[in-house]
Amino acid sequence: MDPIIIKRVLPCTKRQLFDAWSKPSLMMKWFFTLQQTETPCSVSNSFTVGGSFEVIMHMESGSFRHYGDYRAIDRYHHIAFTWNSPLIRDSLVELKFRELSPNRTELTLTHSHFTDAEVRSKHEWGWGGCLDHLELLMKQLVIGTDN
Repeated sequence: MDPIIIKRVLPCTKRQLFDAWSKPSLMMKWFFTLQQTETPCSVSNSFTVGGSFEVIMHMESGSFRHYGDYRAIDRYHHIAFTWNSPLIRDSLVELKFRELSPNRTELTLTHSHFTDAEVRSKHEWGWGGCLDHLELLMKQLVIGTDN
């Protein structure tokens, strides 16, 4: 099964984007697919190779746990981690960060090891929603309106 590959150019520095994937205080502001309830997602991590993370998305239909282990971290360039969700176990996500200019960074997200096309499709939709929220957060950080 082909992996999901999503490329986005975000209005931020490579460091800001890397931090958004590594710091729970930032991850909780964007790591969700749909409009959340009043409760932000819960995020915890031990951001080191071999460390783990957990994201719990609190939606109107319930809370959904996503978790995994960090496999590779090359600060400001690359992160790789396993991904477990209610739909799949032990898939792999790789992130690459490439600064194009002072406030433009390309993110390449590759998610692989899907069991079937339906699970792949749902994750592609989910990542799209998460990255939409990440882009909004990066715009807020760049213009200084984040509270």
